[in-house]
Amino acid sequence: MENNKDFEFTNLPIEAQDAEISASDFKLVDNSNRVHEQKFLTKPTTFFKDSLKRFYKNKSSVVAAGILGTLLLLSFAVPIFDRNDIEKEHPEMIYLEPKLFNAGTGFWDGTKNWTGIAVDVGGHPDATTEEEKQEFWWPSPDDFKKEAVTNKVFTDITYTSDKNELAHGGYVQFGIGGDGDAESVEMSSFVIDSLDIETGDIYLKNFITYDLEKLLSVEGEKAFFPDNYIQGKASFAFNYYVDVDGKDVRRSITLLEENSVFEVSSLNLTDIIKADPYVVSNNITEFKDANFSLVMKKSDGKKNECVLIKALEFETTNSAKDKILPASFIEGNEFMLRSVDDKENIEAYWNCTGYKKLHMAQVIYCDFIYDSYGAVFGIMPMDHYKLSLSDIFKYESKNWCDFDYVPETGPDGKYYITYSFTVLSDKCPLREITNVSIEPLYGEEIYVDGIVDYAKYYGYDSAPRFLLGTDKNGRDMFKYVFEGLRTSLLLGLASFIVCFLFGLIYGSVSGYFGGNVDLVMERITDILSGLPWIVVMTLTILHLGQNFFTFGLAICLTGWIGTASLTRTQFYRFRGREYVLASRSLGASDARLIAKHILPNAMGTIITSAVLMIPSVIFSEATISYLGLGLKGMSSLGVILSDNQTQLTVHPYLLIFPAIVIALLMISFNLFGNGLRDAVNPSLKGEEQ
Repeated sequence: MENNKDFEFTNLPIEAQDAEISASDFKLVDNSNRVHEQKFLTKPTTFFKDSLKRFYKNKSSVVAAGILGTLLLLSFAVPIFDRNDIEKEHPEMIYLEPKLFNAGTGFWDGTKNWTGIAVDVGGHPDATTEEEKQEFWWPSPDDFKKEAVTNKVFTDITYTSDKNELAHGGYVQFGIGGDGDAESVEMSSFVIDSLDIETGDIYLKNFITYDLEKLLSVEGEKAFFPDNYIQGKASFAFNYYVDVDGKDVRRSITLLEENSVFEVSSLNLTDIIKADPYVVSNNITEFKDANFSLVMKKSDGKKNECVLIKALEFETTNSAKDKILPASFIEGNEFMLRSVDDKENIEAYWNCTGYKKLHMAQVIYCDFIYDSYGAVFGIMPMDHYKLSLSDIFKYESKNWCDFDYVPETGPDGKYYITYSFTVLSDKCPLREITNVSIEPLYGEEIYVDGIVDYAKYYGYDSAPRFLLGTDKNGRDMFKYVFEGLRTSLLLGLASFIVCFLFGLIYGSVSGYFGGNVDLVMERITDILSGLPWIVVMTLTILHLGQNFFTFGLAICLTGWIGTASLTRTQFYRFRGREYVLASRSLGASDARLIAKHILPNAMGTIITSAVLMIPSVIFSEATISYLGLGLKGMSSLGVILSDNQTQLTVHPYLLIFPAIVIALLMISFNLFGNGLRDAVNPSLKGEEQ
């Protein structure tokens, strides 16, 4: 119809004319302008956008993703920006407690509550009253520094059966055990490889036993003994071996006849040994594998018999430095080996075939709060021989202090030093000099004893803080844990990618084609899955080494089987669906059917299970580390847990923080995987809920 002509209803064909239709029912449209469709009210979306939208609606999965992202970021950022050195050992900073707040707050402040620590409250010669003794208390110089101790609480004198160098008194119960089956028992000393009785004498310096009947009459003492305990009798003997027809035969010389109570002092055992008829007739002067022993024989049915030893000590005039005295009993200290020059005590026990127990040793315990940072970085006296003159000159060259000294020779011929010392800068570690001495044993080197600011001595402007504490090597656990997390995550991600891709392809082919192809591939899977993973991993590591690549290879050898099996199951589920048959009818190839039609529908279930492989790898690495086959030369969460497992009761933070990280990984990966499953499920596309 032309634009210049009016539209007339009567011009319509007869078929279009209707009495009920009039011209007013129509609207004239100008054809001279282009006509557009109305704009869509909704925006087009993609599968990714729709999946992301559904994922955001799962709040727990979003939180889990945030935690995983934070841990991933920290695992790379902390090792880079934290300047604390964890490659070297720092023996001065071992086992520092986690610290965020100042000491004294009682929470996360680098302190630790110690209870039941045995102390010596009588170590000062001038201490007479209990208050004075407690003022000079000392727990163990190697373990604690008094300057770092606060809130001391002492117990009353208590009795202990535990060997303790600060315990006093008490005795050792030795005898036949409660079952009463043994006819005789023996408690033998440390074996002397070779004893020459011509070069010196051995004395039984002190041998005292209690009278059990008198002891049981003491109020409260009887409660420590079973009702059927009776006084036993023991003899004291010297044992050695001689060669008889090419065989070593043991011989014994009785030194003290069988008795119940002994009070012996300065008994020359060498004279008794020399007088033995067998020794005299065979002219024996040197004894092989010799030892001393207490022997007790059963005398009264099946009752428990014992002797109570208060002291058993030896003394020697033998000058040979390689000779070791037999183990001696020191009150409250079980038995010790004492070297000939009396400069060293070596912990040892008398071997015993019967019943042996320390009993009723007296000890005082102390409970206190210990500032681990104050013990390392505080202002305290410097250990002897640690600060030499060269150190003072180094501080003086930096204008931190001024030190002058004049060596003099006294009337007795010894060196004496007159000195003056002034601190010029707060940067100076040395705060005060208490003594300057010349030590001839060390090349007449001049050593300085003084009060030192240890934080500055170790090169810090102020005492550092370690948020997660330090380990047995003085390494910063905060950096060490996150460096280990980085290694574990990289190992988990690398193993996940390899296992996921291979398992996806393997399971897709097996599940799609089925038949003989599936039969052969499943038998291969059955064989590999029948091998315990720990055996496969152990053999791989033993043959190829304990490194990152080997561990990843060991995981991937069988780690793909789970993904392959799940993928195969999903393909059996979806390959017969109508849309797959329709696509095949339209000529779609097998590869297109797998990649475009079946796999996307199965991906939700597959990826949920596959994502959990990452924390599983981390747990596997931690498990193998407990067998001593962890990564060498690299830190990982498994290695950290393995190295610190013995410190759970003493320094629990060494395991708590790595364990928290692993727990967060496991929980977050589970929640993240669940959200990912719902997000990538095509059947939920477009749903609002």
